[in-house]
Amino acid sequence: MYKSDLKGKEISILKTNYRNTPAVTELANKLLKIKTSRFGAIYKESTYLVHSVSKKSGEVVFLQANDKQKSELNQNTRGSARYAVIVMRNKDKVEARRIFKTPLLFSIHEAKGLEYDNIILVNFVTDYQKKFKEICAGVRSADIEGDGEIKFSRGKDKTYKSLDSYKFDQDA
Repeated sequence: MYKSDLKGKEISILKTNYRNTPAVTELANKLLKIKTSRFGAIYKESTYLVHSVSKKSGEVVFLQANDKQKSELNQNTRGSARYAVIVMRNKDKVEARRIFKTPLLFSIHEAKGLEYDNIILVNFVTDYQKKFKEICAGVRSADIEGDGEIKFSRGKDKTYKSLDSYKFDQDA
């Protein structure tokens, strides 16, 4: 637990995750490390790694987006409350609805705070590959490996403003 005194008020941050599995937590921590490596992080209260204590190991799987795979995923999701389908932006729902016949289809912003046993992220890499490559440019393996804490600092080049467009998703 991390404690801080912010304008006379104590903040306690729980660094243990009781819901997500270790596999999901590890992926989330790596993504956070990529983000802080590119954009910097100066506030410990809003940027920290967590540790999972879930008894289940969990699994993160990347699948090829072929017709057979999509059909199998649709069969698993269509009548189940255990699967949620998530797209990057609201506008991506149109294509996802052609594949998945589930009412549990959310944009990433709508899904915040929701919990499902299984999550299917649709085209997060394929449809946004150029953006991911730009964000990851200059990030080294050493920046994301290991269980070390995040280094708190401003972005490497404070005059370079083109990355600002990635900080906030204006097209949610």
